[in-house]
Amino acid sequence: MTIGPFINIEGAVDVHVHSEPDLFPRIADDVGVARHAASLGLRALSLKCHSERTTSRAYMTMQQVPGIQVVGGIVLNRAVGAINPAAVEAALQLGGRHVWMPTVDAANHARTFGSTGVYDKQASTVTKAADAGIEVFDEAGKPIEGLIDVLDLTAQYSAILSTCHLSVPEIKLLVSTARERGVEKIMITHPFFKVPALDLDTLKQLVDQGAYAEFGYCTVSPMWNHAPLTRVVEAISALGPERCILMSDAGQRHNPMPAECLRVFAQSVYESGISEEGVERMIKGNPLDLLELLPPPARAVPLERAGAALDGDGDRRAVPVAGGGEAS
Repeated sequence: MTIGPFINIEGAVDVHVHSEPDLFPRIADDVGVARHAASLGLRALSLKCHSERTTSRAYMTMQQVPGIQVVGGIVLNRAVGAINPAAVEAALQLGGRHVWMPTVDAANHARTFGSTGVYDKQASTVTKAADAGIEVFDEAGKPIEGLIDVLDLTAQYSAILSTCHLSVPEIKLLVSTARERGVEKIMITHPFFKVPALDLDTLKQLVDQGAYAEFGYCTVSPMWNHAPLTRVVEAISALGPERCILMSDAGQRHNPMPAECLRVFAQSVYESGISEEGVERMIKGNPLDLLELLPPPARAVPLERAGAALDGDGDRRAVPVAGGGEAS
């Protein structure tokens, strides 16, 4: 066991955060998790919701919480039309950085937990045991309608494609197909969670194709305990921190606030033998590279004075704000 300093969480990025509003119970809303993350010095976070795109939520959260960048994306579950290129294109044009494959509506999820919309630890308000779930490749291994368009849009907008709760065979096909379509940013979502339940050899094959392994605190948390921390550390050692990301996957009421989950997870990985430099790369360098974040604003604009609009060319222009003056 490594004994040493605290991992410096300032400047970290949490690429996988759940918050209210949601169909699952959450510990806090978007503003609450962002304020807490900002208080710990996080640089940015990504809001994820199983039932709606989070691009507008991210935008509005940034108006209320200075000092942190917030991004969103879209999860391709039933609520957005599943593998729906039109929904993906709108989300990406609205600033989305993530395209998440099906999660709680994936066929693999339904087989694993006995229903869509439910886990072994918690359930949403929409569960359908009769729903066989979404598969993104047919029995012959061909992409279903819309998938190629979704991948092409992901590549066009330089967004991050995440594999989520698909089955292992689907993930293998997805990664190879995505790479063929020009997708450069791929994350293998919580590989040791019960969905998808990847083994290390398969994960290494996927990483060798250019994907990142995205490990989450929730997987090793006391309530979920889908894998021991030692297994995550062994995988990071085998793959190298340069191809891994640490995130919280938190927001559940039985877990701490997401930013604290990320801090504990990073500290635990460090004290289990991964170098301080390696841990910082997984919580700062790698996610920042994938998100391609602009520099943070030089100063926070008071909420009552924050206002802007887009002109006919899509460029931001100043508008009058409360208290007089303009914001740009």
